[in-house]
Amino acid sequence: MPDEADPPRKNYGFKEREFKRDNPLASEAAPMPTAKELAIMAGPVAQHGKAAAGAKKADDPNDVYAVLQGNRALEQKHGLDVVEIKRVKSRRKRDFWLLIAGGNLAIAGLVALSGFNLISMIFGLAGVIVFSLSATWIMWQVMSKY
Repeated sequence: MPDEADPPRKNYGFKEREFKRDNPLASEAAPMPTAKELAIMAGPVAQHGKAAAGAKKADDPNDVYAVLQGNRALEQKHGLDVVEIKRVKSRRKRDFWLLIAGGNLAIAGLVALSGFNLISMIFGLAGVIVFSLSATWIMWQVMSKY
């Protein structure tokens, strides 16, 4: 069977498009303004961000910093700015030791019920090690403080 020739390569591209204007300009109308003319008509550049923060208005009721300073002064006047930090006892340590003791006793109980032979003792020891390591990892590394 003779080799067939490859078909000619297709060339893809964009077609030239004719657009119809929805609002055609009348011949006597002024031409559309350029970008520079639009910028001049818009007026001066508005200040934003840090540049606008420096330009404070006197007695502005919406000035955030003035409102926050007023709130801070009221807190200090009434003595509400003093915060007492209490040490909260962690329940995580108690839960960890209960979990370790309960889980290891359960594994040891299952080993005792299955009989004391070498294989069951090795499986029991492996179970205690895997359980203890995984519980330690989960309680102290994965979980957040509670």
